[in-house]
Amino acid sequence: MKNLKTEVMSKSSQILVIDFMNIAHRARSGFTSGEYAVVYNFFRQFKALVDQFKPNRVYLALEGRPVHRHEAMVEYKANRVMTEDDPRREELLRFFKQKDTILKLLSENFPVSCVRHPTSEADDTIYNLIKTSSTAVPWTVVSTDTDFIQALQEFPHISLYNPVKKYFVNSPDHPYITWKALRGDPSDNIPGIPGVGDKTAEKLACDPEALSDFLSDPLKAEVFQRNYDLISFRTWSDEDRMEMTSSSPKKDWNSVRTVFTDMGFQSITKDGSWEKFVSPFESLWG
Repeated sequence: MKNLKTEVMSKSSQILVIDFMNIAHRARSGFTSGEYAVVYNFFRQFKALVDQFKPNRVYLALEGRPVHRHEAMVEYKANRVMTEDDPRREELLRFFKQKDTILKLLSENFPVSCVRHPTSEADDTIYNLIKTSSTAVPWTVVSTDTDFIQALQEFPHISLYNPVKKYFVNSPDHPYITWKALRGDPSDNIPGIPGVGDKTAEKLACDPEALSDFLSDPLKAEVFQRNYDLISFRTWSDEDRMEMTSSSPKKDWNSVRTVFTDMGFQSITKDGSWEKFVSPFESLWG
């Protein structure tokens, strides 16, 4: 994507919201030995994020089933379905088991809000949390998913932090949703308009008159509108908001330390290291 500027720096924020599965998948790399390598990597990375941003509150957004997107296009994210002959199957099954362990610890014993909407994806949930917040309260979204650029272009009080490349992402000059609706999103199995690549999509997105002429073809217009609706974040109704659930943790560091010790995380649980691990979280208990 052209003109996507970045800056490597730390920004203070009051609210930190984490795209959980995005970050959990990141924990598949790094330390790989042992039965609980993903759990180990996740909590080391999570602690580092809280220590870096020093937020007043932390949300971890979980995935729901994107009903409205599947209704619009059955093939939506079909490329991510794990099959019986998938060569990654065993590794992925181990990952999902460890993911459940991580969520249990977070939701029961860490001072964070694990939030989920049954019919919304994590990015929709994050979008609606921000949309209903005061613009006076800064938010930092942690994810490698560039779809959050559309939120950057809508809300003045958020930042998007890429934890892999370790920089804040600035929005491009062109309308992000329009650009992506034209060129499609292979990662979500959303095909673009045939013949439209990144450069053509950018030119059209920056020229309303040229875009209007291009979409005068009803077939192109149909694909564009479908993609636009699929890529855009879903805005909740009042009834939708009532369906979001949130965890209710209780402070019990001894239980967490026992679990980590049983998993063999001595580098975290030994005296001195343990105090450093829990320190960034203490102020979040309120």
